Amino acid sequence: MADEELTLTELAEQTGESARTLRFYVMQGLLRGPDASGPRARYPFEYVARVRWIRERQSEGLSLGRIARDLQALDAGLPLPTSSHDGPVEAPPRAPAGSSAVDYLRHAGLLPKHGPPAAAPAAMPATAAVDASADPTRSTWEHVLIAEGVELHVRRPLDPFTQRRVKQLLQQARDIFRKA
Repeated sequence: MADEELTLTELAEQTGESARTLRFYVMQGLLRGPDASGPRARYPFEYVARVRWIRERQSEGLSLGRIARDLQALDAGLPLPTSSHDGPVEAPPRAPAGSSAVDYLRHAGLLPKHGPPAAAPAAMPATAAVDASADPTRSTWEHVLIAEGVELHVRRPLDPFTQRRVKQLLQQARDIFRKA
Protein backbone atom coordinates (compact mmCIF):
# COMPACT_ATOMS: atom_id res chain seq x y z
CA MET A 1 0.00 0.00 0.00
CA ALA A 2 2.94 2.35 0.63
CA ASP A 3 3.70 2.47 -3.12
CA GLU A 4 0.07 3.45 -3.79
CA GLU A 5 0.44 6.64 -1.75
CA LEU A 6 2.41 9.79 -2.42
CA THR A 7 3.97 12.51 -0.32
CA LEU A 8 2.87 16.06 -1.02
CA THR A 9 6.11 16.65 -2.95
CA GLU A 10 5.59 13.52 -5.05
CA LEU A 11 1.97 14.47 -5.76
CA ALA A 12 3.13 17.94 -6.83
CA GLU A 13 5.76 16.42 -9.14
CA GLN A 14 3.26 13.96 -10.66
CA THR A 15 0.62 16.61 -11.33
CA GLY A 16 2.73 19.66 -12.14
CA GLU A 17 0.94 21.64 -9.42
CA SER A 18 2.72 23.37 -6.57
CA ALA A 19 2.47 22.02 -3.03
CA ARG A 20 0.79 25.29 -2.11
CA THR A 21 -1.92 24.73 -4.74
CA LEU A 22 -2.49 21.17 -3.51
CA ARG A 23 -2.84 22.40 0.08
CA PHE A 24 -5.35 24.99 -1.19
CA TYR A 25 -7.33 22.22 -2.90
CA VAL A 26 -7.46 20.38 0.44
CA MET A 27 -8.64 23.54 2.21
CA GLN A 28 -11.35 24.02 -0.44
CA GLY A 29 -12.54 20.42 -0.09
CA LEU A 30 -11.48 19.38 -3.60
CA LEU A 31 -9.11 16.81 -2.10
CA ARG A 32 -9.45 15.00 1.21
CA GLY A 33 -6.57 15.88 3.51
CA PRO A 34 -4.04 13.28 4.60
CA ASP A 35 -4.62 11.25 7.76
CA ALA A 36 -1.22 12.26 9.14
CA SER A 37 0.59 15.58 9.09
CA GLY A 38 4.15 16.63 8.37
CA PRO A 39 6.55 14.19 6.72
CA ARG A 40 4.18 11.25 7.36
CA ALA A 41 1.36 12.81 5.32
CA ARG A 42 0.38 10.62 2.36
CA TYR A 43 -2.09 11.09 -0.47
CA PRO A 44 -3.76 8.32 -2.53
CA PHE A 45 -2.19 7.82 -5.97
CA GLU A 46 -5.64 8.30 -7.53
CA TYR A 47 -5.30 12.01 -6.66
CA VAL A 48 -2.95 12.39 -9.64
CA ALA A 49 -5.90 11.89 -12.02
CA ARG A 50 -8.22 13.91 -9.76
CA VAL A 51 -5.86 16.92 -9.69
CA ARG A 52 -5.41 16.76 -13.46
CA TRP A 53 -9.21 16.64 -13.85
CA ILE A 54 -9.56 19.70 -11.59
CA ARG A 55 -6.97 21.57 -13.67
CA GLU A 56 -8.79 20.66 -16.92
CA ARG A 57 -12.08 21.96 -15.54
CA GLN A 58 -10.37 25.18 -14.44
CA SER A 59 -8.88 25.64 -17.91
CA GLU A 60 -12.44 25.31 -19.29
CA GLY A 61 -13.39 28.29 -17.13
CA LEU A 62 -15.24 26.50 -14.33
CA SER A 63 -14.96 27.99 -10.85
CA LEU A 64 -13.53 25.98 -7.97
CA GLY A 65 -16.97 26.10 -6.37
CA ARG A 66 -18.53 24.47 -9.43
CA ILE A 67 -15.71 21.93 -9.60
CA ALA A 68 -16.21 21.10 -5.90
CA ARG A 69 -19.95 20.53 -6.49
CA ASP A 70 -19.18 18.31 -9.48
CA LEU A 71 -16.69 16.29 -7.43
CA GLN A 72 -19.23 15.86 -4.63
CA ALA A 73 -21.75 14.57 -7.17
CA LEU A 74 -19.18 12.19 -8.64
CA ASP A 75 -18.15 10.93 -5.21
CA ALA A 76 -21.83 10.30 -4.41
CA GLY A 77 -22.24 8.41 -7.69
CA LEU A 78 -24.59 11.01 -9.19
CA PRO A 79 -24.46 12.13 -12.83
CA LEU A 80 -22.84 15.47 -13.49
CA PRO A 81 -24.96 18.38 -14.64
CA THR A 82 -24.12 19.71 -18.08
CA SER A 83 -21.60 22.51 -18.15
CA SER A 84 -22.39 26.08 -19.07
CA HIS A 85 -20.56 25.66 -22.38
CA ASP A 86 -21.23 22.69 -24.65
CA GLY A 87 -22.13 19.16 -23.66
CA PRO A 88 -21.79 17.26 -20.41
CA VAL A 89 -18.70 17.58 -18.27
CA GLU A 90 -16.57 14.46 -18.47
CA ALA A 91 -15.93 12.70 -15.19
CA PRO A 92 -12.47 11.52 -14.25
CA PRO A 93 -12.09 7.87 -15.19
CA ARG A 94 -13.45 5.46 -12.60
CA ALA A 95 -12.28 1.93 -12.03
CA PRO A 96 -14.61 -0.77 -10.67
CA ALA A 97 -15.04 -0.65 -6.89
CA GLY A 98 -12.45 -2.57 -4.93
CA SER A 99 -9.72 -2.38 -7.56
CA SER A 100 -6.22 -1.20 -6.80
CA ALA A 101 -4.56 2.06 -7.77
CA VAL A 102 -2.66 0.21 -10.50
CA ASP A 103 -5.96 -1.08 -11.92
CA TYR A 104 -7.34 2.46 -11.74
CA LEU A 105 -4.37 3.78 -13.71
CA ARG A 106 -4.75 1.02 -16.29
CA HIS A 107 -8.46 1.84 -16.59
CA ALA A 108 -7.60 5.54 -17.00
CA GLY A 109 -5.13 4.68 -19.77
CA LEU A 110 -2.13 5.87 -17.77
CA LEU A 111 -0.51 2.40 -17.59
CA PRO A 112 -0.32 -0.47 -20.08
CA LYS A 113 -3.32 -2.84 -20.00
CA HIS A 114 -1.14 -5.90 -19.39
CA GLY A 115 1.28 -6.77 -16.62
CA PRO A 116 1.27 -8.51 -13.27
CA PRO A 117 -1.92 -8.10 -11.24
CA ALA A 118 -1.80 -5.62 -8.40
CA ALA A 119 -2.78 -6.35 -4.82
CA ALA A 120 -6.08 -4.88 -3.66
CA PRO A 121 -5.69 -1.80 -1.45
CA ALA A 122 -7.07 -1.49 2.04
CA ALA A 123 -10.53 0.06 2.15
CA MET A 124 -10.57 3.82 2.51
CA PRO A 125 -13.58 5.49 4.12
CA ALA A 126 -15.68 7.63 1.77
CA THR A 127 -15.77 10.42 4.30
CA ALA A 128 -13.27 10.92 7.04
CA ALA A 129 -13.92 12.66 10.32
CA VAL A 130 -11.72 15.72 10.63
CA ASP A 131 -10.37 16.82 13.97
CA ALA A 132 -10.53 20.60 13.67
CA SER A 133 -8.12 21.09 16.58
CA ALA A 134 -5.38 18.98 14.94
CA ASP A 135 -4.59 21.41 12.13
CA PRO A 136 -5.65 25.07 12.07
CA THR A 137 -6.02 24.99 8.26
CA ARG A 138 -8.75 22.36 8.49
CA SER A 139 -12.26 22.80 9.77
CA THR A 140 -15.34 20.68 10.24
CA TRP A 141 -18.63 22.00 8.92
CA GLU A 142 -22.10 20.83 9.79
CA HIS A 143 -24.85 21.34 7.21
CA VAL A 144 -28.17 21.82 9.00
CA LEU A 145 -31.36 21.54 6.93
CA ILE A 146 -33.84 24.26 7.85
CA ALA A 147 -36.38 23.72 5.07
CA GLU A 148 -36.41 22.26 1.57
CA GLY A 149 -33.54 23.99 -0.27
CA VAL A 150 -32.41 25.99 2.78
CA GLU A 151 -29.34 25.03 4.81
CA LEU A 152 -27.30 26.61 7.55
CA HIS A 153 -23.58 25.85 7.51
CA VAL A 154 -21.96 25.84 10.95
CA ARG A 155 -18.23 25.48 11.56
CA ARG A 156 -17.48 23.17 14.47
CA PRO A 157 -16.54 23.17 17.28
CA LEU A 158 -18.46 26.09 18.80
CA ASP A 159 -18.15 27.59 22.24
CA PRO A 160 -21.21 27.02 24.49
CA PHE A 161 -22.51 30.60 24.12
CA THR A 162 -22.40 30.47 20.31
CA GLN A 163 -23.91 26.97 20.34
CA ARG A 164 -26.94 28.29 22.26
CA ARG A 165 -27.32 31.19 19.81
CA VAL A 166 -27.14 28.83 16.81
CA LYS A 167 -29.79 26.63 18.43
CA GLN A 168 -32.04 29.69 18.86
CA LEU A 169 -31.39 30.76 15.27
CA LEU A 170 -32.31 27.31 13.96
CA GLN A 171 -35.53 27.25 15.99
CA GLN A 172 -36.58 30.70 14.76
CA ALA A 173 -35.68 29.89 11.15
CA ARG A 174 -37.65 26.66 11.26
CA ASP A 175 -40.62 28.49 12.79
CA ILE A 176 -40.51 31.05 9.97
CA PHE A 177 -40.53 28.35 7.30
CA ARG A 178 -43.31 26.40 9.03
CA LYS A 179 -45.53 29.51 8.95
CA ALA A 180 -44.87 30.12 5.25
